Amino acid sequence: MRAVASPRHHLFVCGNRREGSPLGTGCGARGDALYDALKKEVNARGHVVSIWVTKTHCLGICPKEGATCARYPSPPGGPIVTDVVPAEARALVDEAEAMMASAAKEPANPWAAIEHELATTEELHTKKVLDLARRLKPGLTGEDIQNPHDFPELTDPDWHYADGILTGVKTVSSALRALRRRGEEG
Repeated sequence: MRAVASPRHHLFVCGNRREGSPLGTGCGARGDALYDALKKEVNARGHVVSIWVTKTHCLGICPKEGATCARYPSPPGGPIVTDVVPAEARALVDEAEAMMASAAKEPANPWAAIEHELATTEELHTKKVLDLARRLKPGLTGEDIQNPHDFPELTDPDWHYADGILTGVKTVSSALRALRRRGEEG
C-alpha cells in the first residue's frame, strides 16, 4: 500500500443503471452526461489535480431528471445534490473553488469539522432511508421504518442496505462523541 496525493474537492457522479427496480432506473445516461460536463469544466479551469470527478454506481437517490452528485468536502447545504443537469456543472465547480478558497483562509477545528460531516451524513441517510421506504410503500413515517418487519414491502435489498449504512453512521457518530468527551475530560 502507498499513500497518494488526494484532491482538495471530490465530485462523485452516479452513472448507475438499474432495470426493473421499484426504486427507479438509476441515473444512467443522465449521469454520464453530467460526468462529461464536469470533467470538461474542471479541465477548462485547470483544476485536474485539485478537483476530482469520479463516476460511481448508485448514490441512493434516483432522480426523475438529471443525476445525483455527492460532494466532498460537504458544502453547507449537505453532501448530496440530485436532479443535477449538465448545465449546472459550472455551478458545482464554482462551489468547489469557493470552498477551496475558504478552507485556505480558515483554521481547521477537526472535531467540529468531523461532527458537521457526520451530522450532515446522518441527516442525508435518514432522509434517504425514508424516501426509499416511501417508494416501496407510500405513506410510511420515520417511526414506521423503525419496525421494518411490520411492512413486507421493506424486504427490498436496496432499502436494507441503505438502512444498514444509516445504522453505521449513527454508530460512528456515537463513538466519536464519546471519544471527544474522553479527550476533553482527561
